[in-house]
Amino acid sequence: MVEKHTLDRRQFLKSVAGAAAAGVAATPLLQAVPAVAQDMMYSQAPMLDDMGLPPVEERLPSNPRVIPVFEEIGEYGGTWRRGFKGRADMQGPAKLFYAFGLHFQYTEDLSNVIIVPGLYDEWSQNEDSTEYTFHIREGMKWSDGHPFTTADVQFWYDWYQNGEIGATRSVLNVGGQNLEIDIADDETFTLKLGAPSPLLPFKVARDDTEGQHGGPTMAAPAHYLSQFVQDHENANQEMIDAAVAANEVATWQELFGTGGTPRGPISWWATNPDVPVMHAWWMEKPLPFNDPIVLVRNPYFYSVDETGQQLPYIDRIEHKLFEDNAIFDLWVTQGEIDMQVRHVNAGNFTLYKENEEAGGYRVLLWRGATTNAYHPNTSSDDPRKRALFSDPRFREALSVAIDRVAINELVYDGLLEPRQGSPVSGSPDFSAELEQRWTEYDPDRANALLDEIGMAMGGDGFRTAPDGESINFQLLHSQVGNQTWLDEISQVIGYWRAIGLNVIEDGVERSLYQERALNNQVDIGTWDVDRSLIIQADPRSYIGDSPQQVWAPKYNRWRTGGANSEEPPEDHPIRRIWALWEQVTVEPDAEKRSALMQELMGVHAEAPFAIGTVGEAPQPVIVTNSMHNVPNDIVDDTSLRNIRVAYPEQFFFKSSM
Repeated sequence: MVEKHTLDRRQFLKSVAGAAAAGVAATPLLQAVPAVAQDMMYSQAPMLDDMGLPPVEERLPSNPRVIPVFEEIGEYGGTWRRGFKGRADMQGPAKLFYAFGLHFQYTEDLSNVIIVPGLYDEWSQNEDSTEYTFHIREGMKWSDGHPFTTADVQFWYDWYQNGEIGATRSVLNVGGQNLEIDIADDETFTLKLGAPSPLLPFKVARDDTEGQHGGPTMAAPAHYLSQFVQDHENANQEMIDAAVAANEVATWQELFGTGGTPRGPISWWATNPDVPVMHAWWMEKPLPFNDPIVLVRNPYFYSVDETGQQLPYIDRIEHKLFEDNAIFDLWVTQGEIDMQVRHVNAGNFTLYKENEEAGGYRVLLWRGATTNAYHPNTSSDDPRKRALFSDPRFREALSVAIDRVAINELVYDGLLEPRQGSPVSGSPDFSAELEQRWTEYDPDRANALLDEIGMAMGGDGFRTAPDGESINFQLLHSQVGNQTWLDEISQVIGYWRAIGLNVIEDGVERSLYQERALNNQVDIGTWDVDRSLIIQADPRSYIGDSPQQVWAPKYNRWRTGGANSEEPPEDHPIRRIWALWEQVTVEPDAEKRSALMQELMGVHAEAPFAIGTVGEAPQPVIVTNSMHNVPNDIVDDTSLRNIRVAYPEQFFFKSSM
């Protein structure tokens, strides 16, 4: 077993950053909170005063959402400066403001995660979780002032969930059946599902794919987007033809996206500033030709603080483009980044701390819910590599050949935890067995396992395949410019070459990594095992459903009905994983779901697919000294939408600083 190796200073840092995770409840509290009329006077940002808008009370719903502040009631104004790496990195800006029907939220003492109303102020479900009724806040509006009603839900259902739009999604379907929808009135609708779906609130609180078009999981701006749907009664053929020509696409459907995601040139908020959104900010200067891209406050945003001030506090957000992480780190140390978590690397903690005073910022510590990992592709198109990657002995050899303690010391200054890719400490699905499986550094055992497989050592110092022919392995990553990750990758490759494996590094840009993963052109992919706090909210790291964690991509696409797929062998453990997850998704009893999740983790613990190295990093957070209401001691987890759970709309710049 790998020893938890930290020094006193490091233990202090870890205890600060890890305080929140230790208290996370076994499952987020699912509680339907009734609508509460807000008896308060409303006010707005000064930048809106001369824009000829309706009064703020007419722009807000009858019961706005009241967002609690972390420190104090804020003040309006300012431009928030951030960095991003281009189109493939748009999740960075997006996570600041996704507007969901329901939201994850920390309790006041940061000891628990609950699910609370968002765009929907009430929801209820029947006893077996096959029907859910949602109520939209009355009087809520899109960013262009048009009412947000069940007409937008119906449009989503007709065209995104079941229609011709290329980005059709079935994320809410269960039991092999499409969901049905009943519209009761302008604010009330009911979803009827083909099987019990007790995890539906999790999906609504975290699914971001439908949200790409500016709305929540179950709605889209019908009054605007319907004009571009050729068969819709509201279609405008002149606008369709002009948009198709301007965006150089072949069909109207492509205006809404291709490849299963709604990132089309018309429907995606990041490329079309005219598409109405429910976000706190809307894209004024979008992709692809603006640097920086600029977001501006939404004058119809539906939330207020406890005194009735309409949020957000901050007027504008600017994202400057960078390719090399060294450039971003230079911006940080020079005080050119106001608040950011994404791309802030734990391995550079000392650099950030040393420049705090000169850069005019402070370094907070959150805690990462990820583990760095390497993913041998068990569905490789190369039959020799597929056989090796599918052999638990080969994966064990890869794993025990790595000295995780040394990597932690040399690359991360001892700040991370040597561990296997697995749920993090504090997760209700944490498995001590999986966390430490195959993590003991033992190169002698690694060599013995490869000998047992029949991989003889050749005269060139590299092992042959069991058939006696030479073989090499490509390690693909998208960490170009991220020196800390590159240092780790170099260490891992060195350990593998030391046991005779001819591993070749191949670094590419993120979008190309994802393209090659989609085409099954990866031997061993490098990506962290993320979404590791509330697994039931997003299990993709543990069921093979991540497009970047390529331990079984062709098999998973067979399960989901995707292209370039292949049915896994009958004895492949992924079948057991899928079967257990399917039971979890329909099990209404929380304790039984937890037991099933432990059984699922047990499948991984028998012979892990991901080769984890180090994780649970104290996550540095850069915050300029004038910015307030940024919390400390929370978990940076993709399932909780990372920074979204900190509610950036209540961040503010204090003018007296």
